[in-house]
Amino acid sequence: MNSISRRLLTYLFCGLTVAGILAGSATYHKAREEIDELFDYQLAQVAHAFSRHESMAPLPSSGINYEEEAELAVQVWENGSLSSATPPGRALPPQREGLKTVYWGGRHWRVFVLRTDARTIQVSQPIKARREISVIFALRSIVPLLVTFPFLALFTWLCVGKGLHPLTRVAEEISRRSPTALEPIPADDLPAEVLPLVNRLNLLLGRVAHTIEAQRRFVADAAHELRTPLAAVGLQQRVLERSGSDAERSEALVRLKGGIDRATRLVGQLLALARIEPEAPPRFSPVALDTLTTEIVAERARIAAEKGVDLGMTACEAVTVTGEEEALQAMVGNLVDNAVRHTPPGGTIDVAVRHGEKRAVIEVVDSGPGIPPAERERVFDRFYRRGKDFSGSGLGLAIVKSAVERHNGTITLGEGNDGTGLRATVVIPLHDDLI
Repeated sequence: MNSISRRLLTYLFCGLTVAGILAGSATYHKAREEIDELFDYQLAQVAHAFSRHESMAPLPSSGINYEEEAELAVQVWENGSLSSATPPGRALPPQREGLKTVYWGGRHWRVFVLRTDARTIQVSQPIKARREISVIFALRSIVPLLVTFPFLALFTWLCVGKGLHPLTRVAEEISRRSPTALEPIPADDLPAEVLPLVNRLNLLLGRVAHTIEAQRRFVADAAHELRTPLAAVGLQQRVLERSGSDAERSEALVRLKGGIDRATRLVGQLLALARIEPEAPPRFSPVALDTLTTEIVAERARIAAEKGVDLGMTACEAVTVTGEEEALQAMVGNLVDNAVRHTPPGGTIDVAVRHGEKRAVIEVVDSGPGIPPAERERVFDRFYRRGKDFSGSGLGLAIVKSAVERHNGTITLGEGNDGTGLRATVVIPLHDDLI
């Protein structure tokens, strides 16, 4: 299991171990330097003592028997011949005067030579003896650290557990919640390291709660809106069943077909709105907006012509955006459909696609009744209808608004040409701004 506490403890214990090794190594090297200086001084003192026929003064006591541990060897030459050697059997060849390190008899020796008029005194000591004493000093310094290491490890473990307790508290708070509890997690008294995580979780919970609430409203509104056309379809079906003449059946069939068409259109708009909701995952790709708009205008031209409305394009500049083709189709299609539905016979609808500075502009201008300024924001609400005289489900502009927001764009409604009708202007960033 990938545990933060285990990882922290591992890092801390490794750090303590490395620190102990470095401390021991530093202690050993420091002790070796000091012992080298001490014993070099001792070699010189012994040599001078023998030169004056004085006994060697003992070194200050430090708990180590230097007589046994130091392994000193003293040689005295008088008139060129060896007169004494202490202890016997450690007779090194005579060396030049001064302090030096030599290799003899398979061992390294530290040698101090003092020459006087009558004699030559040579005091030597194996380097190994010095190193052994250095190790003893280093161990004496490290042992207290080794003894306290388990207690330090326990203290560290307790501190890590205490430091990670806020994370445990947050985890327990989340685990105790029911699936429908989306309230923010309390962030009181949380450390600065944990607070960003909790804040992000609270933002996520807020978005989830908003999405669920939006879906609930959507389902409730959809059920309410579908009830009317479906009830009308059921009514026309019963009328058709009771019709006694061909004329009555023909009229009932026309009304039944109209009810089915309205229900089909409403379901299609509901599905389109659900697909382009901001919460749905985006599927962006390059889209030729001019080509898409031209195709939609061509498709609606026949319906507009049957109604006696002149639908055409006044500008069609090449524009490519990064977006969802289906959402952009729904956006442009609903704008054109809305214009065709509300423009009276003999009216005109002008559609334009322009390439702006790092943006694409789509404009649909009709000569219909327009929308009063006070209602231009409300018409984007789902299922909003301006009155009984206006047909439609109230979803067209809501779909347009959702598609525009999904592409980080804006939509504005204003007056058409000559102060009449409606001008819908959509501005969305080009592909470089969305990638």
